[in-house]
Amino acid sequence: MKPNRMRNIGLLAAPLALAILSGCGSDETGTAESSPAPARTTTVSTPTTSTGTAAPSTTHTDHTQTTTSTAPNPEGCAIGELNVTLGQPSGAAGSVELPVVFTNTGDRTCTLDGFPGVSYVTGASGNEVGAAAGRSGSGSLVSLAPGSAATSLVRATNVENYPADQCGVTDVAGLRVYPPNSYDSVFLAYPTKGCSISGANINQLTVAPVAR
Repeated sequence: MKPNRMRNIGLLAAPLALAILSGCGSDETGTAESSPAPARTTTVSTPTTSTGTAAPSTTHTDHTQTTTSTAPNPEGCAIGELNVTLGQPSGAAGSVELPVVFTNTGDRTCTLDGFPGVSYVTGASGNEVGAAAGRSGSGSLVSLAPGSAATSLVRATNVENYPADQCGVTDVAGLRVYPPNSYDSVFLAYPTKGCSISGANINQLTVAPVAR
């Protein structure tokens, strides 16, 4: 066979071989087989809040109001440990000073601190007349040993010096006295006159703190 014929046969055989190889890569229907698509991964971002803002709290707080009370001073003088008397009155310009004396009749040392409560009354179990005594001055804690005494000065104004229509002058039987920090009282007889009308211009009684 001549060389030229052999070259032509080789050129014809090459396309045929390529066709045979291409047929091997197809399925029976003639559709090319494709590789499976890669799985898609989806990333979900969680929203975040600003570092300066706190998330709202859903915790419920029970706000219960608590009421506190002050316990009585165990060292304070009780009314049953005191003998309360009225000392000798002394006159002043337009008023009278009445010493209210507190004597410790108990068997222990007790204390009195501050102002007694004082008011005019119509009798031992009677009604209060006019305004109670206003407070004057300042004091300190007084310690009373058994048998010792302390005094509070009460200034009683001559109420007849007030205008009659502002005072309403009336007879009183004496004083109702509460020792400092006590809810119990005693009656001290002191017949006089008081104002039945309370007003800004009326100051019928003034009390000073207990002192030795």
